[in-house]
Amino acid sequence: MTTKQLTPDEDLLPLCEELIKAEITTIKDLPRELANTLANEYYRFLVLAVPHIKHPLAGRITLSMIKEYLLNEKPDLGVVDIESKSAIESELVRSLAAVEAIAEFIGVLRGIDINKDPIQYRSTVDLITDHLKYDIPDTGGKLHLKRLFERAAKKPHKQAKEQIPDLIDHIDI
Repeated sequence: MTTKQLTPDEDLLPLCEELIKAEITTIKDLPRELANTLANEYYRFLVLAVPHIKHPLAGRITLSMIKEYLLNEKPDLGVVDIESKSAIESELVRSLAAVEAIAEFIGVLRGIDINKDPIQYRSTVDLITDHLKYDIPDTGGKLHLKRLFERAAKKPHKQAKEQIPDLIDHIDI
């Protein structure tokens, strides 16, 4: 079975760059798999959010600005009951939650000195990747070995979230 190669929408790439710069500055300092996962999370959010925004997104965009636009367009989007929303709205809410958490995750990761504590750094990278890329539930409450098994179980099959391979090669951040 062949899978269709996902390619990025050229119109969204500059927005993705702007949003990443505004929220976490850069991803160049991160391990490649994690950097690509983060880029995909921001990109996925924009794919879902942009159709709901009537205002042009240009210049310095931030997550809070996009969230404000979304809530003005869809005031009930902020309601927590994801199950009662349409599939697209549910995905948008989940995607928004993921990108809101990224700044926190990266703040914690960048607070770890990779030279003094490389094991903690690598463990944190794996934890973030397992949560965002592999969509492993209760990531923080599981031992690394358990997450490795869950990750391995998802790899040969379709991943929980489709990603654009090498998306970071299409953006400059």
